[in-house]
Amino acid sequence: MDKNISKKIFVVGLVIIFISFIIPVKSLEMIGINGIRPIGVSSLIICPILGLIGLVFAIKDKKYIFIFLNILLILSFPLVMQIGYLIN
Repeated sequence: MDKNISKKIFVVGLVIIFISFIIPVKSLEMIGINGIRPIGVSSLIICPILGLIGLVFAIKDKKYIFIFLNILLILSFPLVMQIGYLIN
């Protein structure tokens, strides 16, 4: 089994967050999701799931830096909200 799976999952989560900043706000209305922005979908649903999966593999491999980074990925919604308040 691949020893770097927790690292790959963390990188995928970061890429998803950065892509969701670029996607237009109205893009989710085309598929029938109204009232939520792409950054909300990625930080509320996708990244916490990826963070939990990455956390399990990081604990199994005892990679402490990726344990911390995947916990940050799980907490991506409060972190993104705080960054948004600081920018505005």
